[in-house]
Amino acid sequence: MSGKINMGNIGSQLHSVLSSGALIRIAERLLSYINKEIVRHTERTSYLVMKLSPHCALKKENSLRNIVFLSLFHTLGFFREDIFFDYKPFSSKIDYFSNTPEVESKYRFGCYYLEFMTPIHRDALALESFTQAYNPEMARFIYQERYKSIINLCAHISDFISRFPGKPLPANLDEIAPGMMSPVYMEIFAQVNADQSLENAIRTEDFREELYDFVNSMHFSDEENKTLAKLLIYLLDFKSTVTMSHSVNTSCYAVSLGMRKGFDSQELSKLFISAVLHDIGKIATPQKILEYPGRLSPEDMGIMRYHVNHSKKILSGLVPDEILENVFRHHEKLNGQGYPRRLPGEELTLAQRILTIADITSALCDSRSYKGKFSKEQVVEIMMAMTESGEIDADLTEIIIADFDEIQRELPVLQSILSADFSNVLAKYNEYIIDRTSVHHFGIITEEIGEPEELEEV
Repeated sequence: MSGKINMGNIGSQLHSVLSSGALIRIAERLLSYINKEIVRHTERTSYLVMKLSPHCALKKENSLRNIVFLSLFHTLGFFREDIFFDYKPFSSKIDYFSNTPEVESKYRFGCYYLEFMTPIHRDALALESFTQAYNPEMARFIYQERYKSIINLCAHISDFISRFPGKPLPANLDEIAPGMMSPVYMEIFAQVNADQSLENAIRTEDFREELYDFVNSMHFSDEENKTLAKLLIYLLDFKSTVTMSHSVNTSCYAVSLGMRKGFDSQELSKLFISAVLHDIGKIATPQKILEYPGRLSPEDMGIMRYHVNHSKKILSGLVPDEILENVFRHHEKLNGQGYPRRLPGEELTLAQRILTIADITSALCDSRSYKGKFSKEQVVEIMMAMTESGEIDADLTEIIIADFDEIQRELPVLQSILSADFSNVLAKYNEYIIDRTSVHHFGIITEEIGEPEELEEV
């Protein structure tokens, strides 16, 4: 089928086909390709938060789920290059608790990112004053301060055990960071860890199975899962903005083609998430290769092509085999000249052929570091040549060519499904930076936290 497609209910046709836990774990695996040591720190912290929080009388709905989610991503700002502070996210020795502008800015960025880009929204405001000392008055009325205090305590313990592997935790935990942590939560931790079970689990690294059993059981709504799927695309921006925008547009072209081929809601949803994830392995590809302004050398091209293997490693065990193979095969060609397996066309499903065409269409129609947008005539010429050489599906090429203008008109509608409030993240972060440089101090933005409906007494 070709021609104009009814886009009015497209959003309702796309359902989450991956669990909340799978989406969260994919995000963590993505980040581990940027800095594995930071991920290990957050894993240790999150396990301790998971074990400690049930004893801390957190009364809000979904508080355990959200505080563990928050702890899993509380270091998110450390994975992003920051030109303002000349920071690159590759160090193996990070001071997570320094009360310096550079470190505080990392938690501020993470705060705004998680607030606008994830389902936990305002719970993320717990990170806004993460490097500042425990405030008992704020903790009495503002639940985010309590979240912060639990995560902060567990992060200090994680950091201490990492830096002093042969040294037991002090009997008085306040010695780790005098005056910084909640006396109430330190006492609760001492009671929960009376048999050293938590400390030993961290030291022996025997905690991960229990942690990820909990993560796998975490549940968000279908709409919230769509937000988590968007997060996976936007995390690619930490490495390459070009790769992020290409992933968005490939997803849109895939949906346009899937609808024209009569895919039902379930088939379309699986195709969509496959397209969202199709270049996820490029998080492991050096930025200088991803955004190189010219033809890559054979050696660099080999590194670039290996991104499909990285994608498979990131996704293995977390997504259905069908989606895994869709992602892994999107550079295969019908004539057996693609990569990584040089599979013949008869082994490639319709969804995989669509994903290949969508990827090529995005590559040709988008601006890249080494080229501008190609005209319609150029796109048609290139795709016809690829079809004649037996590389891509002739029926799909015919649809792209016949409906080219209509598919381009559909693009903004489909892009809106993957849009996120990243502009709000940058606006709040830039406002914070401007305030910091003009006022010469770090202020706590309290008006965003203490709305009456969110206050609760301990």
